[in-house]
Amino acid sequence: MSNQEKEKSKNNKQAEETVAASQEAAIEKNADTKAAAKHLNEAEMLADAQKLAEDLTNEKDQLYKNHLRLQADFDNFRKRSRQERTDIVNMANSALILALLPVLDNFERAINALPADSGREGVQLIQRQLLETLAAVGLTPIEALGADFDPQIHEAVLQSEAEPEQKGKVLGEAQKGYMLNGKLLRASMVQVGA
Repeated sequence: MSNQEKEKSKNNKQAEETVAASQEAAIEKNADTKAAAKHLNEAEMLADAQKLAEDLTNEKDQLYKNHLRLQADFDNFRKRSRQERTDIVNMANSALILALLPVLDNFERAINALPADSGREGVQLIQRQLLETLAAVGLTPIEALGADFDPQIHEAVLQSEAEPEQKGKVLGEAQKGYMLNGKLLRASMVQVGA
């Protein structure tokens, strides 16, 4: 073989080695690029998953808060409805009892007008029974005689001269007053010492 051919063969061999080295470098570079891309995709996917988890957590928290708010609103509605029903029943009771108060007044007048031997005890028993029935639903008479005059529960219809210790006190009662469940139903009409 001639020198030229040897040189050519040597150059071809070097060229082949250079091409092979280039190919290996390209393959290595391609593998590194793929690994980097894979790593980048994993990082993006991880970031996306974390963002999705955070969004879902926020949504869950918001739904839980909405649930608690709705539950509180419903509890308030139930309490309000129960109170309204109680108020309606109390208003109906107060209207009925207010209509019965003149009957109680007439019993009192009848007892005071009847002589002791003419059935007075029977009328007193009926009056007592009616008072006990009304007391069971919350009616209580206002004890006015001898008490200090209170414009919240007493209505002064008459003033009389009185001893110094009796001034401002209730001396007489023209019409009995009543409370229903702690609220004034009818004020006592009273005579006040002046």
